[in-house]
Amino acid sequence: MFICKREVDKLNARNVELARQLRDVKQENKELKEIRKTEVRNNTLILKVNTAQSKLINEIEKELSSNAYGNEKAKIDKIKELVHDYQSNKLTQIKNKNFI
Repeated sequence: MFICKREVDKLNARNVELARQLRDVKQENKELKEIRKTEVRNNTLILKVNTAQSKLINEIEKELSSNAYGNEKAKIDKIKELVHDYQSNKLTQIKNKNFI
């Protein structure tokens, strides 16, 4: 079978085009992997923050429903203490770059 020069040139051009497309797809894939890695890390951090906040809310609910304190001021003071502890812990972890 005989292939003319024009056909060879056309096939070579197509090979070059496909090689460029492959390179572009590989680059896009690499970028998407980095984006996914970042999103997974962000989701993990958000989950940790949500867990810490849920614990705080549960402690506040526990304090509000308990009858251990005789008046509302004592309950409010205890809630303020819990929130302050949570915020202090959060700031310490941010400073240490553990983020929660």
